[in-house]
Amino acid sequence: MVRPDRRTLWLVVPVTLALLPHALYVPLWASLAVALALAWRLTPLWRKDSLAQKAIRILLAIAGVIATWLQFHTLAGPEAGISLLVQMVALKLLESDRRRDHAVAVLAGYFLVMATLIHHQQFAVAAWLLLTTAALTAALASSQASEPLPLGTALAGGGSLVLQALPLAILMFLLFPRLPSPMAGLIHVETGRTGLSDSMVPGSVSRLILSDEVALRVDFADPATDARGLYWRGPVLADFDGRTWRRGGDRATLPAALPVGRQIDYSITLEAAAQPWLPVAGLTRSLPVADARLTAYQEWRTPRQDHERLRYAVQSWLDYRLEAELPAWQRAQALALPAGGNPDSRALARLWADQSATPREIVDRALAYFRREPFHYTLNPPPLGEHGVDDFLFLTRRGFCEHYAGAFTVLMRAAGVPARVVTGYQGGELNPVGGYWIVRQRDAHAWAEVWLAGAGWVRVDPTAAVAPERVERGLAEALPMAERPLLNLPANWLRPWRQGWDFLNNGWNQWVLGYDFQRQQRLLARLSPSLASLKGMLWAMLAGIGLILAGLALALLRNADDRPKTEVERLYARFLQGLARAGLIKGPAEGPLDFAARASRGRPDLAGQIDTITRLYLALRYGGGAGSEIGKLRRALYIFRPGGGTASKK
Repeated sequence: MVRPDRRTLWLVVPVTLALLPHALYVPLWASLAVALALAWRLTPLWRKDSLAQKAIRILLAIAGVIATWLQFHTLAGPEAGISLLVQMVALKLLESDRRRDHAVAVLAGYFLVMATLIHHQQFAVAAWLLLTTAALTAALASSQASEPLPLGTALAGGGSLVLQALPLAILMFLLFPRLPSPMAGLIHVETGRTGLSDSMVPGSVSRLILSDEVALRVDFADPATDARGLYWRGPVLADFDGRTWRRGGDRATLPAALPVGRQIDYSITLEAAAQPWLPVAGLTRSLPVADARLTAYQEWRTPRQDHERLRYAVQSWLDYRLEAELPAWQRAQALALPAGGNPDSRALARLWADQSATPREIVDRALAYFRREPFHYTLNPPPLGEHGVDDFLFLTRRGFCEHYAGAFTVLMRAAGVPARVVTGYQGGELNPVGGYWIVRQRDAHAWAEVWLAGAGWVRVDPTAAVAPERVERGLAEALPMAERPLLNLPANWLRPWRQGWDFLNNGWNQWVLGYDFQRQQRLLARLSPSLASLKGMLWAMLAGIGLILAGLALALLRNADDRPKTEVERLYARFLQGLARAGLIKGPAEGPLDFAARASRGRPDLAGQIDTITRLYLALRYGGGAGSEIGKLRRALYIFRPGGGTASKK
């Protein structure tokens, strides 16, 4: 099989790097078509300027357009547009081998790089795209040279150009006026997101537990704050139909809340989610999120049903009194149970009510029951029948937090104590590298609230009665040893690396992806009040661009005379650098032949190579050598290794 030449590889490999991230999003048939086109381009079956191949390319292009239309029912929009772009770039690689076609394919690769950012902007993706851009730039330079450049030379040139462009990119990033709403909001791409839900059935929270995705990160103003005992409040579920708990609806009335104790300050970075909830710990009066509102159940939510990554500062009280006087509608809702069902649970609750003098005693009896009876905390509970609460309390006695919170709330309502289920997250993991806390989807939790006269709504976590380790030391400590591998927890030796990587991602999220209109205004106003205006930003941007370009031009002019001007001169300069490292330095007035003779005497072991390289250089530099001679010079330099010997000073 004939191996593809260097020029072909310089075309296909960098464009393939740009195509790879899109394989996760374009339809499978499109990815397979692109893979076949790339394989075709690298095999001897491909023929330059073949009429048959031109006809095949036209048919494939038409087929790609039709397939895209059938898949998306449109040719516009990000998903259909990117799918078409991916296919057309692959077909462009099958064009003839002219320099113009190579340049067009590489430029299309730049569009693919930008299109990747529509789907993802993570730090790892950005690093991949930066390397891809350098490879594409090197491919563009190599495609326009008379002979394909050596790998090291081309990559060094491409990387140098990207590094020279970085100051301009950073300046534009900082000063280019940003829209008050993110540009990414103009393009919406559906992605699968996990998170809290507005309903709960047995097993719904435990399924979320298996996800290792980050839900939110918390940065406390007081670094000594321990988040392991905190409850991050999400949806409140007040309606129960016998199996499923659901939210009680939206009401215009706000809860009456009184803060108690000290206030804590922290910032939350909430990852993108498909639900509108804004989790907070404790009582919060307001949130700096556009159109965020507080519901009658002390829930914070955005008006959108899904949201991108959000960052908001929070001032809250961990101790508070909520609804000291319970409205009649809430009392009726918090005592409601479906007619019939779970007779044994109702009977037990009525017995507790008859034996207790106060509602608080009923709560204590229920918690004592969970502690006394052989209940087990597990991710794999057995299925429940028609009377699910009865089955759980008296038969299976194996469940996860939603089983305990739901059963406890049913018992309280049956005993005449207003109660409801609250879902959210509990605890978190400290990242010592960044000094912030990470709350993952596996920290999802469900607990209960009961209303007690004089105290208002009081949090009760029945899971803590069965498995106190869940609250004190985290989920993994509460599960049986056989179930802990289900959480995919990292090994101890991997944890520092994982925390360092999360620190990098968090910094990227905060200072790059989170650099929005408000943050730009605050930063520029801090530097100078005049920069916060549109006119000031534009003038600063133009001045910065001028200074950077002037500096680059000055550096290029200063080094122009010293830098080798042709590839032959660059190759000979590399030869001289190698000998200089071995102690053989060419004098300013020493000719190539004289220096070669002296170098051969100093290193007899390299005499043959020195003579060959010098003669090839002279033939190309002064004798008008053939184009094939430069390939010989490259190969001779590739195997030239002057290190390891001792140079004579003669």
